Amino acid sequence: MSEKLPDFDLVNDALQRISPDFDPAELHGQLCGMFCTVSDVDLDTWLQPNLEESNDPSLWSRDSIELLQSLIRVTADQFRDGDMGLELLLPSDEAGVAARLEALGRWCQGFLLGISFGGVDDIESLPGELPELVSDLVNISQIDKYDLDDEEEEDEASYVELMEFVRVGVQLFYEEMHAQGEGGPDGEGQQPRVLH
Repeated sequence: MSEKLPDFDLVNDALQRISPDFDPAELHGQLCGMFCTVSDVDLDTWLQPNLEESNDPSLWSRDSIELLQSLIRVTADQFRDGDMGLELLLPSDEAGVAARLEALGRWCQGFLLGISFGGVDDIESLPGELPELVSDLVNISQIDKYDLDDEEEEDEASYVELMEFVRVGVQLFYEEMHAQGEGGPDGEGQQPRVLH
């Protein structure tokens, strides 16, 4: 069993010290999308496309860097374990259901951006049922257009169902994209199929 992701609020604090525009859910989605489509992701590869030129990584705090490197490592381990243990970095249950649903939408936006950064530009050429999954993630990414209410039990049930759908779908996306690579069944050394 993989290690747990760092706490959402701690990651948010670390990201805010780097750039106030960073959203932890969206950036974790982006990280996961990149892991699905490229063989290796490091801190620079992950965050650089989102940084303004004036943001100098050499000025980032050591604590922020270590926490974000931990997030990368744990996320990679969760994908590679193959036990469907992937976690999505989302607010805790203490946040209202509307806030958690909106964060899930931002997570999906980030994932879509991440697979784009990884070279996926023709969704229809993805293998198997992945084009349909991507279409579903696009729809979920637009969840903020719906009227959400923190008091509705139906919204809580919808959130749990959508989160599980996204979590399992993304794990299967990773496995499908890495299935054609070389290496053992544990995923070590496998290269994803990048579609251009």
